[in-house]
Amino acid sequence: MQRKVEVLIIGSGFGGAIAARRLAEAGRDVLMLERGPWRDTLPNRSLGIKNRVPLPQGIKAYTHGLRCIGSHRLKKDIVLNKRGFIEAYHGDGINVICSSGVGGGSHVYAGFMDRPLVPNYWDARHPGLCNADMERYYEELLSTYQARPLTPQDQVPNSIEHTNYGGTLSCLGHPAVAFLMPEQPGQPQKRVDANGLERWECDMKNNSFLGSPSGAKTTLDFSTLWPAMQKGLKIEAQCEVVGIRRLNGDPSQRMRYEVSFRNHDTNTHERVLAEHVILAAGGLGSVRLLLKSRDVNGGLAGMPRLGMRFGGNGDYFGLWKENSSKDLSKGMPIGSPFRLKDSQNHSVLVLRASIQGIDAIPMPPLLKGWLRKQSVIIAFGGDNNTGTMSMHNGRFRIAYKTGENEIYDQIANEVANIERATSTKVYAPRNPVTVHPIGGACLGASIADGVVGANGEVFDNPGLYVADASALPASPGGAPSLTIAAWSANVADRLIAALRERDAHQAASGSQAEPAPARQGA
Repeated sequence: MQRKVEVLIIGSGFGGAIAARRLAEAGRDVLMLERGPWRDTLPNRSLGIKNRVPLPQGIKAYTHGLRCIGSHRLKKDIVLNKRGFIEAYHGDGINVICSSGVGGGSHVYAGFMDRPLVPNYWDARHPGLCNADMERYYEELLSTYQARPLTPQDQVPNSIEHTNYGGTLSCLGHPAVAFLMPEQPGQPQKRVDANGLERWECDMKNNSFLGSPSGAKTTLDFSTLWPAMQKGLKIEAQCEVVGIRRLNGDPSQRMRYEVSFRNHDTNTHERVLAEHVILAAGGLGSVRLLLKSRDVNGGLAGMPRLGMRFGGNGDYFGLWKENSSKDLSKGMPIGSPFRLKDSQNHSVLVLRASIQGIDAIPMPPLLKGWLRKQSVIIAFGGDNNTGTMSMHNGRFRIAYKTGENEIYDQIANEVANIERATSTKVYAPRNPVTVHPIGGACLGASIADGVVGANGEVFDNPGLYVADASALPASPGGAPSLTIAAWSANVADRLIAALRERDAHQAASGSQAEPAPARQGA
């Protein structure tokens, strides 16, 4: 007999973890499937998590760094290590990087908790949603993760105020970050909470895109998912969903979807039935899975706007050859945003990322020494979401044109001006790299202009929801983690309210039949 679950969540990043915790705390029956493993970090060891897999630290950077490489130009994706950390996708005009593991993108993010740079971001998207509705989630999440702006008292090495080329670069402020900062600056200590959770305060050395082995960076595995497990959440790691099929049986039966997945631990194909399915496999994974389920497997139908309005948040990455006299690898993984003094590119945010985690990676000492003097320059500012995601001959494809997104002209101008003003050099790929894929299953007012409504439910597939960056109606401009989390909280809370209403209706009528789906935006 196939397993049955009330709510199935696919993915464990900001879209999946936030919803899972709220639903579990509300007493719902929740199962989460995550294609990647639990990572071997101090917090997870202290909590007794089993079957942990190394972060790409030390020599493991070579064996566990890459999970897979994908492109529509390949006959099939190249899977290097099913327990690997990073998926790299080569698209037509843009490249996408995303992570794999319990906790999703929280392992590779810089801890930034930004509100959208776009004013009134949520207004005029759907009549049942507005900025005021969403603001409470931003406040709640900032408090939950104890995110705060850095101050001079934190004594962060290589902050932009101290590496601004004599005032040539101008700091734009300090966003809130979700990090455990030292109570005594420069003297990180281990902390243990009432549950036995162990973390080190930030050592300013190794909390970057290679993960945070010490737990100084607040990741979702220990901060959100483990508490949800104490409330009944079930997580099955190393389980990669390969298809979703809508069931068209007796409407009195609650189960509405069959989800197929590959269990990489047992090397078996399995299925589970679910009344509600929440997609949160990331801005790349969720749309890809929906397209495959509809266009290849034939398990879903409809969704005429699926794959439209894809964007990369205006992301730009390049190696910044600074040849600094300082060891730039020390400090926060990414510094506060800046621009050139008197810059006219007001939509662009520029950041310096430290090249951290290289101390234990086997490589020539001269190369290590050289890398410590350089950095990664990052820029973003929001694009126009003009890209598309589709399936061609069974292969997933992203098509994107930087020429349709003026933010890249501004970024190119800003970077060139920085090079000239600082006598440095930036080396960047011809096509941009994004770690913030946005859209493809966007929020809209109706099926004519979107895929999901204000409650995250797909318009023409009741019981199917999108709770991650795929549903965002536009690029937020700044780091999107907090906005994804806020959207996920909104989706979860509306589903909880609908389930409670259904339960009350059934209790009053004595019926076990499933009532008609709630109206969109309810």
